[in-house]
Amino acid sequence: MLAGVRTMLDEKILTVDFAQRDACSEILPRSPLFSSYDANWDGIRLDHHQQPGYETPEHYFHQHIITISLEQSVTKAERVINGRLQGEYIVYGDVAVIPANTNHLSRWESEAEFLVISLEPTLFTRVAFESVDLQSADIIPRFAAPDPLIQQIGLALHSELKSDGMGSRIYIESLTTTLCIHLLKHYSASTDITESSQNRGLSRLKLRQAISYIQDNLEKDLTLTEISETVGMSMYHFSRLFKQSMGYTPHQYVMNCRIEKAKKLLTRTEQTIDQICQQVGFQSQSHFTNVFRKLIGTTPKVYREKVKI
Repeated sequence: MLAGVRTMLDEKILTVDFAQRDACSEILPRSPLFSSYDANWDGIRLDHHQQPGYETPEHYFHQHIITISLEQSVTKAERVINGRLQGEYIVYGDVAVIPANTNHLSRWESEAEFLVISLEPTLFTRVAFESVDLQSADIIPRFAAPDPLIQQIGLALHSELKSDGMGSRIYIESLTTTLCIHLLKHYSASTDITESSQNRGLSRLKLRQAISYIQDNLEKDLTLTEISETVGMSMYHFSRLFKQSMGYTPHQYVMNCRIEKAKKLLTRTEQTIDQICQQVGFQSQSHFTNVFRKLIGTTPKVYREKVKI
């Protein structure tokens, strides 16, 4: 049984704020292996932890928290959320959801590897309001259990963080929006959640405006916020209607446009690959090469050699 349960009323409840660099220093023995803190992602943060068997003090978070297990073996654990104790047998991919300002403590018996996603409540509420016309939506806590979509989002964020330390802002925003909508649909206390019935895509004018803005600014680290503002729409509705119109998400479309421009520059100019990388808006040459290989099937260097034969 958790020692913290017996002494809960006698101990000071700690607060954890992921706006601070060492957010978990008072509740976990080790610093994270990786963190997106310095990447300055908007409203979301990812931390990758490897922690020994441990029992945390009682605490609550300023942000909504999602943990995703990366441990290959079964981890025996106990968790208390708002005074409710539950035993857990955590396996790879299991997800726990702890809403902001919710009293929480946990104990696990052996070494554990996991991701922690922290989500700013203001961002979540904004997406909720934009997508389903709610002023606010409360998240319901959940003990560890499978959730393949959240697991996939966490791994995608982790991959972006490890690839170049920063990640494309438009991709991070897309993942964040998807996460918020999933939480809203499946972990919300609101019972009347109906999405807008707009299903015809963007108007021709708005679509032309969005495409023109993207094409004219490929060298920048574009964001969904910037693109959606050019057509006077919320980020969520723009993303959904853009995909209905084009068959691609805004992020996928931007990546395709960047690679098409890069192909022309590789074929028609003598610029270095690093110069081309910067011209088409990639934050690192490794990221550029990875995306180019994924979409074209070869590296920029090999592509240039082939087309110039």
